[in-house]
Amino acid sequence: MKSDVVTLLIAVMVLLCGKTSAAQDSDTCRVALMVPLYLEQVNDEFNDETPSNKMLLTKPFSFLHFYEGFMIAADSMTNSRGLNLDLKVYDVDNDVNKAVTATEDPWLADADIIVGPFYIKPFEKVKEYAVNNNILIVNPITQRSQIVEEQPRVVKIKPSYESQLKYLDALMNEYYHANNVFVVSHDGVTDSAMVNRINEIAEKNIDSVTYVDNRHIVNVIRRHHKRWSMLKVDFDESDFLTDNISINVSMLKQNIDDSTSFKNQIVNINYNADSLRDVKNYASSLRNNLFVVYGDDRIFADEIVNKVTKLTEYYPITVVMLPEWSKFDRLFNENLMKMKAIYFNENYVDYQSIRVLSFVSKFRERYGTEPQGYAFQGFDVAWYFLNAFKYYGDGFVDALCEFDIPLLQSEFRFVRDDDADGYENSFWNVYQYRGYNIVPIEFQDDVK
Repeated sequence: MKSDVVTLLIAVMVLLCGKTSAAQDSDTCRVALMVPLYLEQVNDEFNDETPSNKMLLTKPFSFLHFYEGFMIAADSMTNSRGLNLDLKVYDVDNDVNKAVTATEDPWLADADIIVGPFYIKPFEKVKEYAVNNNILIVNPITQRSQIVEEQPRVVKIKPSYESQLKYLDALMNEYYHANNVFVVSHDGVTDSAMVNRINEIAEKNIDSVTYVDNRHIVNVIRRHHKRWSMLKVDFDESDFLTDNISINVSMLKQNIDDSTSFKNQIVNINYNADSLRDVKNYASSLRNNLFVVYGDDRIFADEIVNKVTKLTEYYPITVVMLPEWSKFDRLFNENLMKMKAIYFNENYVDYQSIRVLSFVSKFRERYGTEPQGYAFQGFDVAWYFLNAFKYYGDGFVDALCEFDIPLLQSEFRFVRDDDADGYENSFWNVYQYRGYNIVPIEFQDDVK
């Protein structure tokens, strides 16, 4: 690992890959990669030994995997797809002066694509330069949608949370339209705008009533009665309380081949004010209850998982966790399985995929270590935009809304609200815990 990593960190910042030309060719793709390498912090310690765990946490290693993944894609494009690539790498971190220095390089004026900078203030400085010189600039990090407003040459890789709603719409329409719905927010006041949108989607898609086969109802009641008997809990065998109504068990048995209608309800819960006390008043023991939980707080996430897991002992439940609970990496998988949890994740790596396995193998061979999240992202960004240039040439910018190519951990579905705006990725991976597997959810129609 030492030789590859250390050589990279002390290398010069100019890299020419594949077929390059001193004179600008029309079929040559000129790319500027502005990635934080913090080269001024690289000292003799990096040469003396294999990097320690402590050293790996230093700034020069922060975005190193992005660069390494990017380079694997760049080499593949030049070696196997014949792309003429002129690539220059700039060490630009959160120091605006480094961004200014980069823009003073005469080479940059003829670039086709600038990737980065990663920090917002240097990015704003380089973005101004890119716009003035008609260069496409790609931001792989920020979630701020404002950067593409009235900026037609700006591309934002990270999807916004608002773009999750179209997937939630498709999810309810296709899979959960016959459910009770509980919309649970961390704070109903703070999250009111998103909660209102979620409610609109539920009202649009949820059936007014669901018909449940009486034979199924009797079997469910029998299982509950058996369990209560084992726990020595007193209960009335003639009545069963669910969906906030009392069911006459003997009437069900007399009409065993019929069905019973249940009203589907949309229940809003402000967790800060009410916890989950109201759930038992409306939840159904006889059909699935869909929880759409919205919140961005770790403590809230822990409490929801613990409390809803207990509810699954009495009610069939599926939980949609918004906006991005994949970052809460210490939630118990066993609890997520019990809740049949559904995640929205901008980055999802399927290690059963041949493409992923091939990339991991190349990365290990080249860099002597395992690729982390930024490595996959670096590869995807390079692979997508270099292929777009290869296919469309100078007109690749106008084709971004249509161009689609398999990537490693995501897809890029670029949209723009107006021709005067830039491009924003709107794609989210949606996957679910099913048994002991994490399974991507497939939608009948393409979600746009």
